[in-house]
Amino acid sequence: MLKRLLTGAALMAVTMPAQSASGPWTVPPGAYATPPEITALVPSQPRSLAVTHDILPRADAATLDALLSAAGLRVAQVRSGAAAVPRLYVEAMPTDMAQIDQAAERKRIFIKVMLPLILAVNERLIAERAEIAHLAGLLEAGQTLTPDKALWLSDMFALFYVEDGDFAELLARVDVIPPSLALAQAAQESGWGTSRFAHEGNAVFGQRTWEDGAGIDPEGLKNADFEVQAFQGLKDSVFAYLVNLNRHQAYHHLRELRAQMRAEGTEPDGMTLAAGLDDYAQEPDYIGKIRALISVNNLTDFDGARLADAAE
Repeated sequence: MLKRLLTGAALMAVTMPAQSASGPWTVPPGAYATPPEITALVPSQPRSLAVTHDILPRADAATLDALLSAAGLRVAQVRSGAAAVPRLYVEAMPTDMAQIDQAAERKRIFIKVMLPLILAVNERLIAERAEIAHLAGLLEAGQTLTPDKALWLSDMFALFYVEDGDFAELLARVDVIPPSLALAQAAQESGWGTSRFAHEGNAVFGQRTWEDGAGIDPEGLKNADFEVQAFQGLKDSVFAYLVNLNRHQAYHHLRELRAQMRAEGTEPDGMTLAAGLDDYAQEPDYIGKIRALISVNNLTDFDGARLADAAE
């Protein structure tokens, strides 16, 4: 459909990525993997993270904590809704996360590092969702999109594994993942930011790749035929995670739950959507573990968090 809206030199075909088929083990290959084509579609600086001086380079926990606090990021105030989250993003996990003895302190810093990134990608998804709905309305009214708009829309259909023209399905996939769920999964998969994968490859969600040399070898696992996907920065890891939950066939149930909540006028929350993580990991009762992390750490407090306006 969209390709017919373009003519001549403006026509640039977007190939639909092949969806991964289920493998011989519990987790379908790709269920939490990052297919190669996502790398080309992840901007080096997503719109929400475009200002380079808002990126904090790798440093120790005390330094990053002080910088984030000076910018106004205090976990207790964000929990209560008394303060917005400043647009300051950490490039990599603090170098000494594993050396923080107090669990509560380690968790607090982990939340300060991850929450702005999660909110930034969710903000981007919200903006893209609104743009998709707008363009769908224009097409329904019989208007022709500009080449740039049509090409962008084709990229969205391709990125989220949706057939061109199926706007209902695309809108069902381009939507937020509650911060409570993202924080809980990041904590579970990275040991609250202490794992080797988190430090060597910014891999906080344990996403896998079957492309040789594209990730980190999972030492200790016998006959592992995958690597843990490595990323240039935490922002890319967060982006890939949210896109993965929004497009892979393994998380259709999660998206159904979210769509049902939207239809009922309810904002999606992590405890409910966790039920759609059946295929995320091989661990027994993975859903129960994620829900326990959300509950014990009161992570639902962050589902209403928002990024500060530019003027704040």
